[in-house]
Amino acid sequence: MVASPQTPVIRSSEAAALVDALYQLAEGRAVDDDLRLSLAGRVDGLGLAGLIPLAPSLAADPARASSFYLVADVAVAEGRHSVLLHIAPVSAAGQALFADAQVIGRMRPGGGREVTVTSIPFSTRDHGNILAYAREVEPRCLPRPQRSLPAIAAGNRHPEISLPAVFAAYEALLRRKGLNLASTSQLSATREMTTDEALAARDGENPTAAGHTRVSIRHLYHAGLWAAVRKGWRNGYSAEADHFIVSGNTGEEICQSVEACKEAIRHAAGYTKFTTDTSRLFELRADSRDPEAWSDSAVNEKFEQLLGREERNWVLDEFSRPFSIEDATYRFSVSEIVRMSVKFGASLKLNEDLYDYILSAKAGCGIGSEFDFEPSLDEAETLTTPQELIFYMHWLRERGRPAQLVPPNLGFKKRQAYPVALATAPHTGIGLREYASHHMWPELLPRVEGSFAGKPLEELAARVAELARVARHFDGTLSVHSGSGKQAEVLQQIGVATGGRVNYKISGELQLQLFDVLSEQPEGSPWQQLYGRMVDRAKQFAAAGAFGAESKLAAHYRTLGKGASLGDAARGRVDGNLFLVFWLGNIVGSRDVHAPDGDRRFFKEKLDELPDGLLAEVRRRNQRYLEWLAAQLFGCGT
Repeated sequence: MVASPQTPVIRSSEAAALVDALYQLAEGRAVDDDLRLSLAGRVDGLGLAGLIPLAPSLAADPARASSFYLVADVAVAEGRHSVLLHIAPVSAAGQALFADAQVIGRMRPGGGREVTVTSIPFSTRDHGNILAYAREVEPRCLPRPQRSLPAIAAGNRHPEISLPAVFAAYEALLRRKGLNLASTSQLSATREMTTDEALAARDGENPTAAGHTRVSIRHLYHAGLWAAVRKGWRNGYSAEADHFIVSGNTGEEICQSVEACKEAIRHAAGYTKFTTDTSRLFELRADSRDPEAWSDSAVNEKFEQLLGREERNWVLDEFSRPFSIEDATYRFSVSEIVRMSVKFGASLKLNEDLYDYILSAKAGCGIGSEFDFEPSLDEAETLTTPQELIFYMHWLRERGRPAQLVPPNLGFKKRQAYPVALATAPHTGIGLREYASHHMWPELLPRVEGSFAGKPLEELAARVAELARVARHFDGTLSVHSGSGKQAEVLQQIGVATGGRVNYKISGELQLQLFDVLSEQPEGSPWQQLYGRMVDRAKQFAAAGAFGAESKLAAHYRTLGKGASLGDAARGRVDGNLFLVFWLGNIVGSRDVHAPDGDRRFFKEKLDELPDGLLAEVRRRNQRYLEWLAAQLFGCGT
C-alpha cells in the first residue's frame, strides 16, 4: 500500500451508512473490544463496495465527546488506499493534528445532530499522520520495551505484505494461549535497512550494500505503527532495530563505521530494542581455539596495551571471584581473565559508547527513553561459552549498561536447518561434520561424539540450557538469532531448554514464502516470470563475484541440479538451492533490467503490487508459519 497523490474519493452514501451504523452502536457507550466486535458485525451487513472499514481500529477521540477515529481501505483502480476517518459532531473544533485531511461531507446519522466525516491519508508513507495518531489518539499502539517477556521477533523485509500477517498471528496466539509474543518491525539497521538518504542514492548494482530490502529505518518503524493501528493491537509489542554493525579493516574505517551506526541510531530513535554488532572488534587470536592463537606472553602484552592500570586492576579483581549460577559455579583463572579481556575489551568499550548514544537519542525523540539493549555475540567466529557470556554480561552490568537480551553464537546459520546427524544424507540433510568443517568450532564435533553419543540436537539442547541459565542470572533473556529455517525438533529443544523465556528471531523465511508463491504460479505467467528474472539476476551477480566467496555456490548448486527451487520449508529447505535460499532476498533491491516491457523499476516496487489473491496467500503462509513456530517453541498449538 503506497501513498496516493491525493486522498481517494469515498462515496458519501457509503460514508453515511457507516456513520449511521457507528452512532447506533456507539452513542453513550465506551469504545472497547465488545463495541468493535459489534461494529464489525454491523459493517458486514452494509454491503459496502468501495469502503472497507477496519472495525478493530476504532478509537474514541480523546479530546471530543461522541467523536471517533476509524481506519478504512478505499478501493481504487490500482488497488486499495488506507485512510483514517475522523467522525465528529460539527460543533467539535477542527483537527490540526494531521496533514492533508479532506472533509468528505456532513451528515445526520439517524436524523440526529450533524456530524462531519474527514478523510486523512494513512498509508505506510504518511509518517507524520501515523505518528501523530499513535501519540495523541491511541498511545497503546506505540511499541514498548520487551524486558523479560518471551517473543518471536519477526523481521519484515516486505512490511506492507507481512506485517498484517504477523499481527494476525500474534492476536491468534494471545487469544488461544494468553501469551503475548509480539516483537516486530525487526531488520538489521545497517544491512537490510539503511537511512532514507542512503536508500535514495542506492542504484541496486551492489546486491550486498546496505539497504537491499529498499526499506528505510524510519519507514519500517512507521509501517509497524501502521500495522498495529489497523489491527487494533493495544497489547504491547517491541520494535527492534537489529544489528547496528561496526565494520572496517583499519582504525579509520572502523571510526567511519561507528559514525554511520550513530547516524542510523538517530534515525531509529523511536524503536524500543537495539542490537549492536561490534564483533569486528573481537580479537580472536586471544582465544585459544584460534588456529593461530597468541601465546600467554603475547596476550599479556596486549592486555597492558588495551586497558589502563585502573581498568586492568578492576577486571582482574571483578572476575577473580566465583560466579554461582543456579547449581553451577564458574571460576576464571588469571589467564582466562586476561584472554577474555583482550578478546572482548575493545568490543565492550565500544558497546558502552553505543549504549550511551542510544540513551541520548531516545531521550531526544519525545516518545519514551526506555529501551532494551542487545549486544550481539552471535556474529563471532567462535561458539559462545558460558564463561564468555558471564564475562560479557557482567562487565556491561557492572559498568551501568545492562543487557536485557543476550544473543550467543549457537552455531546457527541464516535460513538453514541445524544438523540432526553427524553424516550428510539425503533424508537428514547436511550432517554436523560437513556443517562445522569450515568454522572455528573445534570443540563442537568432539563434544557431540564424546559426551552426547553422536546426537547433535541433544548437545545443542544442553548448551542452550546452560546459556539460558546464565542469561537469567543477569536478568536477561536468551536471544536466538538466525532462527529462520530451523526444524520442529530444533525449536522444541530450544523451547524446553530455555523454559519458554526466549527471544526467537526470524526474518528471511517470511520473504522466502513470498518467493515460494511466485515460483508456484503457472508457467509463463507474469509473476512466475518475475521470479525467474530475479533468479537470473542473482546468478549474474554471482558470476561477477558480487557475493564474495559464496558466489561460487551458485555454480555448485546448479551442478547438483537444484535449479530455482527453494526447497521444502517444512524440512528447513535442506533440499533446495541454498545459494538462492541465502542470497535471492538481496535481489529485491536491484532493478528488473531484463523486463520484457522495459519496466526497469526495482524488484521491490513490483513485489509491492501483488494482486489481492497472491497477497492473501503470502499472508496466510506467513501467519501459519509464526503460529507453527509458537507451537514448537511454546506449545501454543491449536
